[in-house]
Amino acid sequence: MVKANISLPTWSTRDGGLDLENLEVKLAELETELLEINANNEKLQHTYNELVEYKLVLEKVGEFFSSAQNNVVARQRELKVQPIIETSIDSPLLMEQEATCLGKHIKLGFISGLVTREKSIPFERTLFRATRGNVFLKQAIVDHKVRDPLSGDKVMYSKV
Repeated sequence: MVKANISLPTWSTRDGGLDLENLEVKLAELETELLEINANNEKLQHTYNELVEYKLVLEKVGEFFSSAQNNVVARQRELKVQPIIETSIDSPLLMEQEATCLGKHIKLGFISGLVTREKSIPFERTLFRATRGNVFLKQAIVDHKVRDPLSGDKVMYSKV
């Protein structure tokens, strides 16, 4: 220090130049504040990742339902245009049933969500067994990796 001509300030603890107790209190406050900021950041990241998943689910479900609605509208137009054929032994029974049951409503339910690609086949089997085979499963592959809210890793998902 002498060779570089750097002079050191002289502090006196008697004069109150450096109060270690106040410095320790201030550092403790800053540490707790930093820990709180880190915890809030983790919560925000977790919430953001969940919202990204919800957004993907809503986009894909909207595509499924809009295509299904378009198919139903096209089928109803088709049935209105076709004249009802006289019943005979040769006529298919399904067309007669469709023509007479247009006004009946069938109660169907649906499940939508994101499943990792590795778990999509076991999930499909579980649904099939749980519904005793009465399931129509339609999947779409999510194009990009999404961060898993639980593990924090980026994972490829299939939308069910």
